[in-house]
Amino acid sequence: MSKVALVIPARMGSTRLARKALADIEGQPMVVRVAERASLVRNVDRVLVATDSKEIFDVVAKAGFQAVMTPESCASGTERVAFAAKHLSEHVIVNLQGDEPVMNPLSVEAAMEPVLKRGLKMGSAYTSFKSFEEVMSPSNVKVVTDLDGNAIYFSRYAIPFRQNSLADDEILKDPNFGKHLGIYVYQREFLLSYGKLPVPLIERAESLEQLRALHSGVKIGMGRTNFGSQSVDTADDLELARKAFRELSNI
Repeated sequence: MSKVALVIPARMGSTRLARKALADIEGQPMVVRVAERASLVRNVDRVLVATDSKEIFDVVAKAGFQAVMTPESCASGTERVAFAAKHLSEHVIVNLQGDEPVMNPLSVEAAMEPVLKRGLKMGSAYTSFKSFEEVMSPSNVKVVTDLDGNAIYFSRYAIPFRQNSLADDEILKDPNFGKHLGIYVYQREFLLSYGKLPVPLIERAESLEQLRALHSGVKIGMGRTNFGSQSVDTADDLELARKAFRELSNI
């Protein structure tokens, strides 16, 4: 089986929530909580944090996890992960975003499956929406898949558009539709070439960089999972993540 490195990109310069990588989640910085969750994922040979901040680097190292420094010029988490991957020997690279402190390890494993078992260049994961209100929110990315479990399209818009009188439940329960989770899995060589792919209109319009792969004809295999998550972009998100973490700790 291919060796796997799980890389957590974490930068200090977040705009909507200052210093969010170091935000406290029940006594530990968020980036450390993400690393703890990552360490529970099976079939991962290495977990490391890729950061542009010496402060984050030191916090991660103090908690006993590996960290690497990356340039401040990295424009996205994917670029930061790709920079770290240049110096790694593992053949498969998992990008678990640094604002996902309650991501279920089984969801990460679901995202790995299309790459490890099906040999695709890229994989990710999705889950069911709990309500149609969630579907309507641009903050929640929607994905539609084909019968083979590969992504057809991702959107912040509430796809599919209802031209006909479909009930909410009919859409919510469709196995080929769901909420995209913040996990990306790549064949290392593909990740290193990702930045050279043309940036299409759909990526610029939606602000979703995974659309670059679809535009270039690269299949993204989607692992389906029963577990949701709580990413952190705002102060309200942070409180929800803290609550979700407490609930996990009580199980």
